[in-house]
Amino acid sequence: MLARRVRTLVGAVVVTVLLIGVGSYAFVRHMRVQQAELKSEEDRRAAEAEANRKLQEAANRKLEEAGKQRLAAEQERQARAAAEAEAKRKSEEVEQQRIVALRAAEEESKRAEAEARTRYAALVSQGNTDSKAGNYDRAIADYNEAIRLDPKSTLAFIGRGDAFTNKGDHDRALADYSEAIRLDPKSALAFSDRGVAYANKGNYDRALADFNEAIRLGPKSARAYRNRGVLYVHKGDNDRAIADFNEAIRLDPNNALAFCNRGKLKLSINDAGGNADFAKARQLDPSVCQ
Repeated sequence: MLARRVRTLVGAVVVTVLLIGVGSYAFVRHMRVQQAELKSEEDRRAAEAEANRKLQEAANRKLEEAGKQRLAAEQERQARAAAEAEAKRKSEEVEQQRIVALRAAEEESKRAEAEARTRYAALVSQGNTDSKAGNYDRAIADYNEAIRLDPKSTLAFIGRGDAFTNKGDHDRALADYSEAIRLDPKSALAFSDRGVAYANKGNYDRALADFNEAIRLGPKSARAYRNRGVLYVHKGDNDRAIADFNEAIRLDPNNALAFCNRGKLKLSINDAGGNADFAKARQLDPSVCQ
């Protein structure tokens, strides 16, 4: 009986020990599972955190790179704007310098032109003075310089032509008068003086044509009428010659040469009125009708 109880008790103890061992093993296993699950969760969270960290770093890098690009773009824009402003400033400076230079050149040109006009006028005046004084070579030199200053000077060519006429160089005189007419086709004086040059060369028809043109262009030119009157004298047309001398005197009552020419013609046709014309001519200019 006692042995049975002992065996029963021992069996119960063994069962209890086994149950306790089994329970401990299950608990340990449960704990290990929990630990593994915790470890897995921690790893997952750590991996997720690392992934988030990397994503954040990538985003930060992108933001930083975008910021650098914006800064570089702004710096480039500012540099470009500064370069454009500097280029504009230099361009405006160059343009201002160009304008100043142009104005200076224009002023210098005007000054030189004014000096040339003054010099030209003085030369023509001196040429006229020298020619009247009989200094024809000096007059020609004066007119040469005047023509150099103003190659389109009709008056200088006419003046030089007159000096050549007085020297007896009718070909050069004719060339100068023709150039004066080319420069100014409406110059009655140039036609009148060229008529004299043609007459001096014996070409009376051409001379008459020029005198007629001079009178057409300048109907109040006493000089042209007097010159044509002289030509009519050479052609033997005394009536027309007298008529032209009369018109020359009517247009210029102080034309000593016209009185002298008319006086000579009147005396040549036995008209005593020529003496009065001679007297009037000498009164006006003692150097004529000697």
